[in-house]
Amino acid sequence: MKIFNEIGNIFNIHGEQSGEIKIRNNAPQEIKEVETKSKSVFDSLPQELRQALERAFGQDVILDRKTMEIVLSYLEKYPGTIEEKIEVIINLLNKELDISTVNLKLIHEALFGKDYSQLLKELNPDNNYEKPELGSSVYLDKFINDIIEMESDGTDRDKVLNILDSELERLDADGKVSDRLTKVVNEEKQTLSSSSEADDSVSHIPVFQEGAEKEYATALMMTAGLGGKQYLVTEVTTRLKEAAQSFKELKRDIANNLDMVLRNMKTPGTTGRYNAKINLAKAIDLLDKAILKSDIALFGDMKLEKELLKVDSQLQEAKVLLDKGEYDKAWSLVDKIKNSMESLNWKPSKSRILHYASLKEVYESNGNTGTKLSAAYKALMDNFKHEDYTPRKVYEAIKLLGGDHEGETARYLIGEKVDKSLLENNIKSLLLSLPEKEGAVLELINKISGNQLLNKDNNGLVQTMFFALPLMIKGKATDMKIYINSKKDDKKVDWKNCSIYFLIDTEKLGQTGILLQASGGNINITIRNDREDLKEKANPLLQEFKENLKELGYEVGLLNFTKLNSKGEEKKEVQSNLNNRSINSFNPIKKGFDMRI
Repeated sequence: MKIFNEIGNIFNIHGEQSGEIKIRNNAPQEIKEVETKSKSVFDSLPQELRQALERAFGQDVILDRKTMEIVLSYLEKYPGTIEEKIEVIINLLNKELDISTVNLKLIHEALFGKDYSQLLKELNPDNNYEKPELGSSVYLDKFINDIIEMESDGTDRDKVLNILDSELERLDADGKVSDRLTKVVNEEKQTLSSSSEADDSVSHIPVFQEGAEKEYATALMMTAGLGGKQYLVTEVTTRLKEAAQSFKELKRDIANNLDMVLRNMKTPGTTGRYNAKINLAKAIDLLDKAILKSDIALFGDMKLEKELLKVDSQLQEAKVLLDKGEYDKAWSLVDKIKNSMESLNWKPSKSRILHYASLKEVYESNGNTGTKLSAAYKALMDNFKHEDYTPRKVYEAIKLLGGDHEGETARYLIGEKVDKSLLENNIKSLLLSLPEKEGAVLELINKISGNQLLNKDNNGLVQTMFFALPLMIKGKATDMKIYINSKKDDKKVDWKNCSIYFLIDTEKLGQTGILLQASGGNINITIRNDREDLKEKANPLLQEFKENLKELGYEVGLLNFTKLNSKGEEKKEVQSNLNNRSINSFNPIKKGFDMRI
């Protein structure tokens, strides 16, 4: 492009790879001369480009020669619109990262590169995640067992039946299995409606009981063809015992902390109330770790995880009440939480155990890197096979990609319980071990690394995050992109005051955005999609969604529907962003995440 070439000639730019930005102040005369020259060149740029750069860097920020080269080279060489590239620069500044060619490339790949689902297909073309590899008869038998397993693991029954119906619709495209699957759907609806224990009679796996973990693990491994892998039976048996015991200890420790909260709240004076807050924070921390880092949630069924999440949200609500000084309400809620927690029981999920065991079996074998990668790709796509989108499942997907590799390594080195074989065989680690890193391999490495950069903590009061996850939606592989913008609450996301934006492209609805904006525990929902009939189709689902949000402690307010890609609206929004998103002069690199749709 002519503009970039002229700027390069004026600045005599060559090959520097890093740069910095400076805030204009009382500078010496020679620096002012450089600033004058920079401003002259800047003023010669087209208005749209000037506005875009001001949006990214602010009006009171001067770019040095190295930074100018890097930024202009990026704007010229990388694909995408100027808006997308400016968004990349803004997010780099948000995270207080060096302005470098590498960092720009990684963040660009994370935000606007190929989807994970597309890259996985390119890297593993022999494993088609979207179509059954088995014959229709065998596939249907497998599918029926999956449905029964879902019911056993605590999946909501309406969701089970919806998946049955959607699978019928998907497979009916080839016209070969419609009649049989219709019959299966009708039979299974009756079966599932009459008994939630159906899987035990069909799969012949004994009901999990403490003291009989080995028998349970042996029968479960046999159903997956892993019965001959004695080391897997031994490990699963041990970890099931430990998980059951850990859950007992968790209930005991949380109950003790909540007892202390209740007693301290009855103690007159500020000391008792201060101690109540301390003990409540301990209970919250214990539960958070159990959900995200322990075998309790890794192997536990989805129903239990949902109950733990509900308890967690109630604990957070009790914390808010304490902070407000509403002690009577806080006392009643804490007492209710204590009773709820004591009533919970732990039982394992067959699907989660088998998911873990199958992956572990490949990693413990002497297979080559390619074999391990194929297993990891499949495990990643199977992670949400039953549409159980729980926090632990999301975290496991991020770990499997390698998104928390450095954090896991650090925890392993200080002696925390981390599975070494899974640590060494996440997708990023395996890709980096390949002798040749080019094409889709390099793109996937860069995408994972870019996601990591966008989740890096910074020193500001606002926490911003972005990550993408490959999902299977009604048999089709697609990515969900998630943008989070939140106030910090002791280095955590303040779930009462945050914005979360989900962007996903589905076969039926096309590209759809869902924006959740929470303030003080009140939440507004905006659905963005270009279909005229979306409101009519989405309303029944949104009612259930609103109920789920209420269970998590939110008060649902406005529900809006708007267009996603309306040209007039988009143009107006882009122009507004260009004119109004300049960076505060006293803090040029600490902005909230760009939530532009």
